[in-house]
Formats: sequence, structure tokens, C-alpha cells
Amino acid sequence: MRQPAPDAEILNSWKEISRYLNYDVRTLQRWELTRGLPMRRMPGGTKPGVYAVKSELDSWRRSRSLHTAVREDDSAATPLSIAVLPFLNLARDEDQYFADGLADEIITALSILPGFRVTARTSSFAFRGKEQDIREIGRKLNAHAVLEGSIRRSGDRLRVTAQLIDASEGYHLWSERFDRELTDVFAIQDDITRAVVEALRLRLTHAVPLARRRTENLDAYHLWLKGRYHTLRQTPNEILRSRELFGQAIALDPDFARAHIGLAESYWEGAVLGLDRPRDAVAIGRRSLLKALDIDYSLGEAHAMLGVYLGVHDFDWEAGERAFRRGLELSPASPQVRIRYATWLLEPNLRLDEARAELESALGFDPLSPIIHACLGHELIFRRNFREASKELELAIELDACYWMAHLMLAGSYAFQGRFDESLAVCEKSLEATGQNQLFMGATALVLAILGDRQRAEEIRRRITDMNSYVSKVALAWISMGLGEPELCLNWLEKAVEEREPLIVELNPKPLYDTFRPHPRFRRLLSEMGLVKPVP
Repeated sequence: MRQPAPDAEILNSWKEISRYLNYDVRTLQRWELTRGLPMRRMPGGTKPGVYAVKSELDSWRRSRSLHTAVREDDSAATPLSIAVLPFLNLARDEDQYFADGLADEIITALSILPGFRVTARTSSFAFRGKEQDIREIGRKLNAHAVLEGSIRRSGDRLRVTAQLIDASEGYHLWSERFDRELTDVFAIQDDITRAVVEALRLRLTHAVPLARRRTENLDAYHLWLKGRYHTLRQTPNEILRSRELFGQAIALDPDFARAHIGLAESYWEGAVLGLDRPRDAVAIGRRSLLKALDIDYSLGEAHAMLGVYLGVHDFDWEAGERAFRRGLELSPASPQVRIRYATWLLEPNLRLDEARAELESALGFDPLSPIIHACLGHELIFRRNFREASKELELAIELDACYWMAHLMLAGSYAFQGRFDESLAVCEKSLEATGQNQLFMGATALVLAILGDRQRAEEIRRRITDMNSYVSKVALAWISMGLGEPELCLNWLEKAVEEREPLIVELNPKPLYDTFRPHPRFRRLLSEMGLVKPVP
């Protein structure tokens, strides 16, 4: 006779079972009839009691874990999660952009299908070159299945292998090799996407088209892939290189919308990094962006980028809000859209709870993203929670030591805690690594001045003003602040607003400017920007 389960193993009501499995009661009652959900009943009474054994539920859940995606009769089911690892490049090193691009395109194709939750590129690509068990990767990315593969190019021939692996058990669900002409790359992407859907037995409620091809010009497509590859490396030289490649792609195919978006983004990054005069960069970027939307109005990333321009450049926050909302409707699974919405619109308007919700949602798609963790740290700085901010920013740097903006934020979080020596060390190390970036120069001089080294701070100011490139007014404002020159600091901030330097969005939330908040000139600046609410 089978012994009863220990009391700790027993769930004694539909409510307890619902809480344990994280589904509503009505769905579970239906699954008992249609899917063999293991339920038990106590005899006696007009309405026998219901109970379940945890180990039996766990066994049932494991057996169905890969097949509980959205179906016609299960609107409450948990989306199936999948991670696409970077494809191994078995050809020349210079073909790495192509291998990355193939994986990235498959991520894009899968993310538009209902019933899938696809890990974003940053987190999936964090495992490049690392020998880790697929089950461990699945655990870290919260993925039910993992797609991996390799490519080899030889002349005009292309060999692609791909395999889909159950992340809980480590066994293969599907694998295939494709030997095609290079011109068939789009067909290979579609074939892999269809095979993944079939292997996971995902029953869609209606037919869903695969990701639309944005160009038929293979050379333009390769230039765009190379441009995107360089953009994601996030250094000044890489940004400038990507700009050249996007321009070449547009020259080959003027109707390639994604190349126009790439160009617009590169000019925005140029404004943030101080590579270009912001007004000039925004003018060029806006033209490219409007061209992209004219070609294809369905691109959520383009609407989000327009929201940035409308808010930060035009100070039309309502129009920016509409653009971001449209971007979220079109690309709800895009972490980039949510990051930009939080950073460039919600935080400047002190909507910090909403900003954090967007960043946490983005983190759900991209859990290992250094950018998202850095943004979460920055949001904690705005809340004056400097200790927790430091922890989040240190994690961002651990994920990517070359992400320079996280270092700048970390230096600030240390300074706000009075840890000025540590702040200076971060600034100086990053200044050396970034090739004398003006923002790091300004931050370094600010900390030096606070520590009493006015001579070195003045020397850095002279070096900035002597530069032949555009001179960051925000960086000069920071130096004047450290040297105890409030009126000169306000002069530079007014010029920064006039030039529309991207970091002016921090005037409202950042504690660095707290001492200026009662000043009439500072309040006029916030009013001019349409940011009239003072920090509580």
C-alpha cells in the first residue's frame, strides 16, 4: 500500500495549488480534464476536498515545461522562453559580424511571434567563447530552450549548422545543416525560425509572418551588419566607423530603413559622447530617422528614437511620450525602446517609479545587460540611494569592464558618499582608457577640485577649452562647480541647454545640481526645458 506524502508535500486547496504553479484556478481546473494535471480528492461529503502532492506536480510540470506556450485555449499560459547564443564563426575573423548578424536576425524573427519570450542579444552574447553547460546557461537566462550554431563562409558558399537544446535536460530537440549560396542567407534565417517553432510544438492562434526583409541588396545588408557590429562596441572610434558603414549601405539601397535608423542612432551617440556638436548631430539624425519612418512606419525603434529627439531637443515631452508609446506598441520586447523611454523621458520628468518599471521590464528580456544595470544604478542615484547604486554599477562593470558610461556613473555614486579618493581613481583610470573623453575630464577635474587640487583641475579645464573638437559645456560646468564658481557654472549650463547637449536631461533629477535648485537662473532653465517640477 502506498504511503501518504508528508504534510509539507501536500497542497490542500485549489488556492494553494494555484499559488504553487502560478496559474489561475480556472486554468488549472481545465488542465486537470485536458492535460492530466495530477489532482486528488478526499472522499466523503457533498463536495469532496481537493488536494495535490508537490512532487507529482513538479514531475508533471517538468514533462510539459517545453510545451506550455500560448495556445488557442490557454491565454493564461506562461510564454516559452528561448535564448539564441552567438553563432560560432568557423571562417575568417573578419566574418564575425556575419555570424553575430545571423544570430541577431533570428532573435528578431522569433521575438515577433506570440508565445515566445526571447532573451535579448546582450545577455545571450555574454556567453561567447565560454565553456558552460547548456543547462547552466538556461538557468542564468531563465530560458526553456537554447539555440546555438556555427557558420563557415567559403567564397560564395555558406554552411550553417544549428541545434535547439532543451535547457532543463540538455538533450537535442532539433538540429540541421544548411549548405547554400551566400545569397540564400535570408532563406536560411527563415528556415531556422520555422524549425524552432515546429521543434517546440508551438501552436499559434493564427498565422504569423516571419520578420520582413528590409532590403534585397545583399551588399547593403552586409554593410548594415558591419555597422551594427561596430555600434554595439560602444567606443568613439567604433561609433564613427559604424556611421561610415551605414552611409555606404544607404548609398547602395536608399530605401533600407534600418540603415537610416543606424545612422540616426550613431549621430545621437556622437552627441552623447561629445564627438559632434549636438545641434548638428540631431539635425542629421532626425533627417535619417524621418526617412526611415517614411519607408517603414512599423519600426518601433525608430519611433523610440524620435521620442528622444522630440523630448531632449524640442522639449516637447507630450509628443515624445506619444512616440515612445507607439514604439512600445510596435516593439514591446525591445529592451532598447524601454531603456530610452526611461532614460530620456521618464527620469527627466521625475517619473522615477515608471522609469524603474521600464528598466526592470527590459532586464527581464536582457538579464545580463551592463547597460540596463548601469541605468538601474543611475536611477538609484536619482533616488539618493547611493550605496545601492554603487552595487548596481559595480555589477554593470563586472559584466562589461569597457562600458565607459557605467564608470562615470560609479564615480558619481562614490563621490556622493564622500568616497572621493575612490571616485578619483575610477575617473583617472577611465580617462586613460577612453582617450581623454571630455566628460571624464570634467568629472576628474570636479573631484580634484573637491579634494583641493585646484591646479590640476584648472589644467584639465585649459586642455578642454583648447580642443579643436566641440567642447562639452556640461563638462566645463562641472569643473566650475568644483572650483566654487556658481555663476560661471550656470553660464555653461545655459549654453549646454542652448546647444541641447544630451546630459541636460539630468538637471532635474541629479543630486549634483541640488545646491542650484533655489537659484532663479536654474529654475528658468528647467522652465525653458518644460521641466518645472522641483526635486522633492
